[in-house]
Amino acid sequence: MILSELQAEIGRLLNDPFNDKWSPAVLLSRINKAQTEIQGYTNAVKTQESLTPVAGQSFLTINANAMNVVRASKTLWDGSVRPFNGITREELDFRYPDWQQWQSGEPLFWWFDSTTQTINFAPIPDATNAITNGITLWESRKPADLVNPTDIPFDSNTSMIPYHMSIVHWVVSYCWMDDGTPEALAKSKFHRSGNMLRPGEYENQLGRIMAEFDNEEIIPEQILWQAEGGRTGSWGFPSKSNPLPW
Repeated sequence: MILSELQAEIGRLLNDPFNDKWSPAVLLSRINKAQTEIQGYTNAVKTQESLTPVAGQSFLTINANAMNVVRASKTLWDGSVRPFNGITREELDFRYPDWQQWQSGEPLFWWFDSTTQTINFAPIPDATNAITNGITLWESRKPADLVNPTDIPFDSNTSMIPYHMSIVHWVVSYCWMDDGTPEALAKSKFHRSGNMLRPGEYENQLGRIMAEFDNEEIIPEQILWQAEGGRTGSWGFPSKSNPLPW
């Protein structure tokens, strides 16, 4: 849906097709708030950013619109690209209490500080690891606000087209809340309950996004299993009947 179609659908569900009660400006403001909330909850659309570490500097400032860092990779001095493990500051302190005394070298962990809008490294990169565009981040960013009638939500991301109705249900719910009558509040709860255990139409859309994004349906899954029991096992491998493998 483009912006004008979103506003028209919202008007129909509100029994306000000509936007007499809820003006296009009010709907536009709420549409932009809705798409930001949906992206913040689901991290569905990911934007790639490449950064260059600075020798002796423990952090890098990332894009101002980044709400979260979903994953990262790093390029080493020999050109190889490897996953870059994220961690919380609290877990880093718990697992490695002396991490702030680590010598500079190859960064092993990163954490995102949303207050300063920075990605932080442990240990601090040295000159060998200060590689141009050596850090690649996949970020969940605030979508660009819709302005023109032909603008498409979620930065025109094609994969999000089936979920544009999530915006509609969010906005309709908040508009019904304006009335404050028991009947209007019941209608509001139908569109957005605020409870994933008793979902409204909005939460149903969120559930589909979170269930389907990043899950490749065409790739068959394999279940890994190992037989257990008194008669399983062989020399060199422990079993219930033979716990010592030698």
